[in-house]
Amino acid sequence: MSAITWNHLCYFCHRPITRGRPALVFSTEKPELVGLSHSTCCATKYRYGHYQMHPPRHLSSERASFLVQFYPMLYSLPGGFDVPNSDLRRCVAYTLWDYPKSLVDPLDTLRKFRKYNVGLLQPYHGDLEADYLMFLAKVQKAAKENPVNVEFDFP
Repeated sequence: MSAITWNHLCYFCHRPITRGRPALVFSTEKPELVGLSHSTCCATKYRYGHYQMHPPRHLSSERASFLVQFYPMLYSLPGGFDVPNSDLRRCVAYTLWDYPKSLVDPLDTLRKFRKYNVGLLQPYHGDLEADYLMFLAKVQKAAKENPVNVEFDFP
């Protein structure tokens, strides 16, 4: 997939995407950009990761490479509210709310996560801040080593 633009076919319903806020669809098992989807088509497809775009603001291929590596690593972390150390996964997932802006100051993103989840945080065995930064560094390193060649063009 080298160019993504309007009229690209939806991965799920196979109709052209002509307006709105399409979503990039990622594999959660291996680093792979699966396709593009209408936001409504991917909303219930939980075995895929999806990132809703905001045309005409484009993603760069570097940011897409980050997301390609991000989703499988995110889904490999322990999840759930009662699972030990699941707060790392929840915190990492919170990074997507403001991506790519959230990576400008990742510690601020971590502070916001803690602030908005007061009372919901589980005991964390280790250093959440260090593990969060290490996770982002691993994703960034993998994204640089395995870039995705994709161009976004939403005029």
